[in-house]
Amino acid sequence: MIITVKAVLLRDRSFSSYVCGEVSPAVNDYILVKTEYGQEAAVCKTLPESPPVLKHQLPNIIRKLTGEDMKHLKALAGEEEKAFHKVRELVQKYSLPMKISKVCYTFDKRRVFVYYTASSRVDFRALIKDINTAIRMHVQMVQVSSAECARIIGGLGPCGRPFCCAIFQRRHSKHTFSSKTLGPCGKGLCCYSAPNE
Repeated sequence: MIITVKAVLLRDRSFSSYVCGEVSPAVNDYILVKTEYGQEAAVCKTLPESPPVLKHQLPNIIRKLTGEDMKHLKALAGEEEKAFHKVRELVQKYSLPMKISKVCYTFDKRRVFVYYTASSRVDFRALIKDINTAIRMHVQMVQVSSAECARIIGGLGPCGRPFCCAIFQRRHSKHTFSSKTLGPCGKGLCCYSAPNE
């Protein structure tokens, strides 16, 4: 029997299912998972369960994070902050029409993700070469929408609670919103769209 949990990936706050294997995480436990990009940290958000049907192969949980792992995450956050400023400087160097949202390392530092917003297609081939030289790691450029950017960065909405795009996983777009019901991302507040979730 396959047992899974749903967890939020720290890198981009995405919500996915993971196979527990021999690990039994509790809600809000920090866990290390194996994704297609390497080892990444996540936070367990549900109790373990046996799904009725698996439509595709799911990534595995490696282990719960230890105290040393949490120190490693804190150190990574400091490196990510430095990398963010470096990448932003390089974007300004090439005068590229893009805005850097976040820079994240995988837990094992096999890859660095650069999240950005842009109103049109951006040729960043020269930028990637410079980032590779500065950071010495495989770079993954990820263009995101304004709503995705708000979810990835995080923050507090007008109600004082965390952005609802990080809480509500589905967006309902059949509603008409006034300026008073728009979130920081410029889209309609998710909690207005899904009041019963």
